Amino acid sequence: MPLGVFLYNLPLNSLIFVTGPQRCGSTIAAKILSTDLNRPYVDESQYNPDNLPANAVIQAPFANKSVLELSFKFPKAHFVFVERNHQDIVKSMERIEWYKDLIDHPSFYKSYVQHIYNYIELIKQTLPKERWSVLPYDSLKTHPLFITDRNEFTVRQSSKKKPEGPTTWRNDGHTGSYKIRF
Repeated sequence: MPLGVFLYNLPLNSLIFVTGPQRCGSTIAAKILSTDLNRPYVDESQYNPDNLPANAVIQAPFANKSVLELSFKFPKAHFVFVERNHQDIVKSMERIEWYKDLIDHPSFYKSYVQHIYNYIELIKQTLPKERWSVLPYDSLKTHPLFITDRNEFTVRQSSKKKPEGPTTWRNDGHTGSYKIRF
């Protein structure tokens, strides 16, 4: 589905949570959606459920584990699941050594990505169809905000210059952003 058609089908005046596995492209997807829909952008590290603009686009891979709870807390919210090629996510995780300081097993990344997408399939069965959409990552590639060469990026598309290993990017400030606060 072309991005323009996707945008047209999103609900008006409701929160939009953009989620998927880590490294799926939720940051650039949320930035593109917020820009094209002229809505406030909220990064997962700044997420505060008590202080959200009513029509915000929230970049929220942390929400995978809490979509059900969020769907009740925000009954009009819409959930956008970014679908990216699994192997591309694995390559991105390997490149920046995602979780390498905690788990150093050769099949972890592939298992992680498959697990999250399996879980998203269960979430889709739980939520009414009008509460969620799938956004193909590849549909973002022609947007002016999309940056093709990401070899120098780390945790965020805007974070250039690969750091010296996982302890540099995976610090208390970053991992604290995954603690969901209701």
